[in-house]
Amino acid sequence: MLQQKARSFQPHLVNLESLVPENNFYRQVEAKLDLSFVRELVQNHYSFRMGRPSIDPVVFFKLQLIMFFEGIRSERQLMDMVAMRLDHRWYLGYDLDESVPNHSSLSKIRDRYGLEVFQKFFERIVELCIEAGLVWGKELYFDGTKIRANASIESVTHRWYWQAKEHIEDLFPESEPIEQAAIESRFVEKYDGTRLSGRRAKTYKRTADLKVSPTDPDASPMSRFNGDRAKLGYHTHYVVDGGKARIILAALTTPASIMDNTPMLDLARWVRFRWRIKPEIAVGDAKYGTITNISELEQDGIRAYTPITDLRQRTKYYPTENFDYDTDQDQYICPQGEVLPLWSRRKTEQVYVYRADYRICNACPVKKACTGSKSGRHIFRPFTQPMLDRVRGYHQTEAYKKAMRKRQAWVEPLFGEGKQWHQMRRFRLRRLRKVNIEGLLRAAGQNIKRLLKQISNKLQPDPPPPLALFAYFLPTSI
Repeated sequence: MLQQKARSFQPHLVNLESLVPENNFYRQVEAKLDLSFVRELVQNHYSFRMGRPSIDPVVFFKLQLIMFFEGIRSERQLMDMVAMRLDHRWYLGYDLDESVPNHSSLSKIRDRYGLEVFQKFFERIVELCIEAGLVWGKELYFDGTKIRANASIESVTHRWYWQAKEHIEDLFPESEPIEQAAIESRFVEKYDGTRLSGRRAKTYKRTADLKVSPTDPDASPMSRFNGDRAKLGYHTHYVVDGGKARIILAALTTPASIMDNTPMLDLARWVRFRWRIKPEIAVGDAKYGTITNISELEQDGIRAYTPITDLRQRTKYYPTENFDYDTDQDQYICPQGEVLPLWSRRKTEQVYVYRADYRICNACPVKKACTGSKSGRHIFRPFTQPMLDRVRGYHQTEAYKKAMRKRQAWVEPLFGEGKQWHQMRRFRLRRLRKVNIEGLLRAAGQNIKRLLKQISNKLQPDPPPPLALFAYFLPTSI
């Protein structure tokens, strides 16, 4: 018989505790992850005597974790879901008839905390991972990915217009500026795209220099490799531990115009001293293999397992590899057997210059294949050439080949995980400091997932012994 369900609701005396199953995910998170430490992180941002009661800081960070786990982009959507989900209410400590916080409060709290608090939150999560034995510390893996900004390329305008507007606003401030973050966020300011060494402040050559988006002035155009138009975006850099858990030890977001290799040394040294580890190798792809990075890592006692970037221009003439270097005499021997002695040292370019006698070069039968200069063939040898030769020697070892294979399965899957499940394809916040907050929360969430898995494995009872072990103790005859 066909039956139609009537919508008839009766009042019941229920308890939220009984409505959330024991195996619910957020029950496991609550049991395994104690976030009470965040109250100490934010105590300087509140008054203990004046003002109305605030939202519990623990509740705020739990809301950020819910947003991460559920893949929610909007804080308004987050609070709508929290109001309806029983397990979310239980996790936050809000009863059935209790009003949840307004979505606008989350933005105000985030702005009040600033980048410093979220950096400390990320560091505390890493400390928990270290205490759980998830960090190995012997290998560091570097990689970066580009993430779209929450701004359209169509919104860009001339930079001079934006700078003039900012100058006028600075002359007539409406309110006091927000206090800057402390030393933990210094890399964000260093790699904002305007303070790089060797770049003149008043020289505009690139699109990122000439144009700016009023919607997100810190975002810069990033090229697309699939034929699409350029997009505004940022560059997120990860330093990942070589242990099995793949814990993210450092996360930094810069404008897309900042290359992968630029903050490598600062991140490597920060990780080394902040977590008191002694990494033996640093692994990265070809973008990280600059002479500066390699030489500095080697001087710090860390082996640079990166392909060496060859920045020399390919010409029709004989390459340097065709010339033999005489270590004892400090000179090069050309394919025709002639000598190229040391001619000068260029400290600015950090190279030695070797030059052949121009009279010998002009009389050489293969000069057209060797050089087009009337002053003779020149060879430039970096000051760090012995170190580069040592690093090239790593490339033939099995340890280097294993590390390069491991790199593909260590950092890149973390970016894939973030883009597939945790809204990493596009930032929802704007401006450099705020996208760093979003990036740190995402990296902390990825570490928390691995921390929860480790704790779950420890809490599980030992598996029963195999049947073969029982058979070993059984008598052979009765």
